[in-house]
Amino acid sequence: MRGVSPERRNGVVLGAAGGIAFAGSSGYPNNARLLGDPAYYSESPLLVGYSTSFFLMGALADWISFGPVLDIATFESQSWKSTGWALGFRGEVFPLVSLVPALADTSAYAQLGFGTTELRAKGPYPTADGSQSFLGLGLHHEFRLGSFLGGHGAAGPYVEYDMIRADSAERHWLSIGIRVAWYGGKVRLDAAQ
Repeated sequence: MRGVSPERRNGVVLGAAGGIAFAGSSGYPNNARLLGDPAYYSESPLLVGYSTSFFLMGALADWISFGPVLDIATFESQSWKSTGWALGFRGEVFPLVSLVPALADTSAYAQLGFGTTELRAKGPYPTADGSQSFLGLGLHHEFRLGSFLGGHGAAGPYVEYDMIRADSAERHWLSIGIRVAWYGGKVRLDAAQ
């Protein structure tokens, strides 16, 4: 039986994505007695900061990759600071591989898992914090950088929306930046270079 060699993506996918991000956060201290009490409610204005993701996936086919992800994001203004991180799974789908070859390296992706966030005021306001659900949705396009270390590298722009939501607090943010990845398996495009 003849093996089928992927054309564009194969093997381990090791990568990171990072960029500028804009966030809003609100909530109460993570204390059941204080939930819903307006005296302990905090809400930030628009905050600016950075968001970074690190992922280790497997490219299961040209059109799908899946694996764990760690996301870290920090935002700040003159009066507020929001920190948080999330751990979960990331799935990337390249739906146009066969349909539109010019967009064969454009992906829609989702991240799901556990997240924790904290909003601290630089003044006499209560801290809002919570730990529960993490969700991220995004789009990215990658450009092939060339073959090395037995695989190939890729990089390109991404845009991503994320949220951490708990009973006591939540945070939403939008990121724009660069995603870089190394694919560890051989593909047919390697022979074309």
